[in-house]
Amino acid sequence: MDKKTEKLLIKKAKKLSKWYEGVFVNPIFWEVNGKHYYMAGFTVGNAPKASAYFTTVGDEEREEAEIAQSYLSLFADTSNNIFRVGGEHLKIDTAYYTKPLEIPVNSTEVAVIEGYKSFKHLWEVQQKFNLLTNDYHRYHEGLLLREQLTQKDIDHNIEIVNWVNLYQYETLSILVDQNSMLQAYFGYLETTKEWRSLSRDQRTFVTGITKNIAKMQENLRSLNLIESNDPEKMIALNLEKAKSDLRIGIAKQKKYIRYPK
Repeated sequence: MDKKTEKLLIKKAKKLSKWYEGVFVNPIFWEVNGKHYYMAGFTVGNAPKASAYFTTVGDEEREEAEIAQSYLSLFADTSNNIFRVGGEHLKIDTAYYTKPLEIPVNSTEVAVIEGYKSFKHLWEVQQKFNLLTNDYHRYHEGLLLREQLTQKDIDHNIEIVNWVNLYQYETLSILVDQNSMLQAYFGYLETTKEWRSLSRDQRTFVTGITKNIAKMQENLRSLNLIESNDPEKMIALNLEKAKSDLRIGIAKQKKYIRYPK
């Protein structure tokens, strides 16, 4: 977005803002009837309070603004979710997984061996999560250069959100279902001479991820995913569910739209 366009949109948004609100403009647009519509947001602190949809070509039309909202809000919400959840995973140092996994497992105890496999599985999911997030960052940077949002972008975001949910589900399921096995494996690691070679943060991560199982169970339930023993079917079912949930959520946001008087 060039400076002239940004200045015009901010000026329009400020006319609808309250004195205590912050104002921002999303630099991508949705085209309605040949007009470029941009989303402006109104915040108090870091919390969003309302939105408005402005064009740089002529006057805004309420019906056009509502059409633009359906796409721009959905894209903004899904992007924020991807960046938030994916960003949390990117913050986890890869050595928190790789260094403990380098310690040889010389135990015949079933729980220890199964715990090792579960921790290795967690690392595999973490790698997929990181790859997904990094790829999305690159895609989003390209969109900012392109500026125009399309249906293809909307479909892409919903698909990525579905994978984010599925990876969270997989991670939490391992931590909950294999909790005792993981604890047995971590307990074994603490008996090895290599344990002391791990950094304090690495040891804290390993011993901490199995704690507060009740909270993990709550987080798993809050994902509210459709479960299936068939992985492909589960992906497809939850993709359709994500589309439906997002449509409902975006429709509810319409009451928070501000229109020029």
